[in-house]
Amino acid sequence: MRRFYGLFLLLAFANYARATPTFDFAGTAINTTHPDKPVAAQIHMTVGSGGCKLFVSLPLNGSGLCILKSFDEQSGQIEIISYGPPIIAWHGTVKGNLASGSYTIDAGAQTGSFYLAISRLPEKNPAPEPHKEPAPAISVIPSRSSCVPTIESAITGEIEGWDGETIFKLDNGQIWQQAEYDYTYFYEYHPDITIYETRAGCRMKVEDEDETVLVKRIK
Repeated sequence: MRRFYGLFLLLAFANYARATPTFDFAGTAINTTHPDKPVAAQIHMTVGSGGCKLFVSLPLNGSGLCILKSFDEQSGQIEIISYGPPIIAWHGTVKGNLASGSYTIDAGAQTGSFYLAISRLPEKNPAPEPHKEPAPAISVIPSRSSCVPTIESAITGEIEGWDGETIFKLDNGQIWQQAEYDYTYFYEYHPDITIYETRAGCRMKVEDEDETVLVKRIK
């Protein structure tokens, strides 16, 4: 199994090491040890005066404590060491509230990249949000009736997986949208797809990919 330890201390100590409030970090890590099959996972970390804790979503795994090895405030260059085990070296650049870079495990036995955003946790008694008018409803073609018979077509252009509300444009002119929350990363150019009926609705299968996703037709 891929191991993924100690990510994202970088912004925590680079920008906020001397501050006592707690901060939330969220981002994506991509294991690129096998470039033809990159594996991505969502990352969440909480950092405060008491230290930092890392939580990694499947299919990657691992959590751990981290230390800041070096940080150059002028260039934003930063290096983090995490101690899983195994020992992982993180090298990146901090720009504003964003950070990105790469990591190596066991002196290069595994490699990957990461992308991170930071946001401060809300106050205990936050001010109420201003009233917002609801967004106009989008007319959606019923999903269960729109994939019978099974649809076979291809994605127009490239696809980099899906992450919540991804839109899929097909060569046959139809447009579909992700209908369930799910995060899957892969890269394909103009792949064949099949959309078929299930008890839950229409589900899309991308050629050569194991994961499927529930979709709804919007055009």
